[in-house]
Amino acid sequence: MNLADALFPLLPGGGGVVAFVGAGGKTTALFRLAREVAPRPVLVTTTTHLADPRLEPGRGGRVVFAPEMEHPFAGGPLPPAVPGPTILLAREADAPGKVKGIHPSWVPPLRRTWDLVLVEADGSRRLPVKAPSEPEPVLPEGPDLVVGVVGVDCLGRPLDGTVAHRPERFAAVTGCDPGQPIGWDHLAALVGHPQGLFKGASGARVLLLNKADTLASPPDLAGFRADRVLLCSLQAPDGVILVEEGAPWR
Repeated sequence: MNLADALFPLLPGGGGVVAFVGAGGKTTALFRLAREVAPRPVLVTTTTHLADPRLEPGRGGRVVFAPEMEHPFAGGPLPPAVPGPTILLAREADAPGKVKGIHPSWVPPLRRTWDLVLVEADGSRRLPVKAPSEPEPVLPEGPDLVVGVVGVDCLGRPLDGTVAHRPERFAAVTGCDPGQPIGWDHLAALVGHPQGLFKGASGARVLLLNKADTLASPPDLAGFRADRVLLCSLQAPDGVILVEEGAPWR
């Protein structure tokens, strides 16, 4: 199954704002979804920082810089929606290989002209798992769907800064002590805690467990507090291996 087929049943009319948070494959998931819906117009952006897709194999698309989007939206023209390759909207180039994101208040207005807006709303320094700090994630107002990503290659590894971004926050939220191997119970706590993976999220929630190829056997997904749980290997041709309905969270 592809990612669009797994996510779009939770989007009214197949469009809206989809925000990606967490760690272990957010950017891969975001650009995979953008490729799957092409040539439909799709806008990719970030409210944090993002690797420049022009330097990443297979991501392509066009990067549009809009310096005025550093500041809160105060009216004015918006980029027109056009079909074709993915467009990434950022406010400016950042450190080598990175782009700076837009102010989150721009995202709802962009939805007026773009049918589908994909937002990377969190950072993780390419580590498998994280718990958010006080100002994180940087969610736009009222996303239709929030996809929380976890790399399951964190399982069994001792909790430290080589496996978790902000390991002290992960410990506080999940009860996993520093140096203790990360288990499924810790991931369940991360997903269900109000200060965890879906902190501040509104709208539907999807838990995306990436790197399933590292697991010896499929886990029981039904206990995770989300509308839907996906077991994925996002680098594989058929990225979604298993889809389950999650446990009630509202």
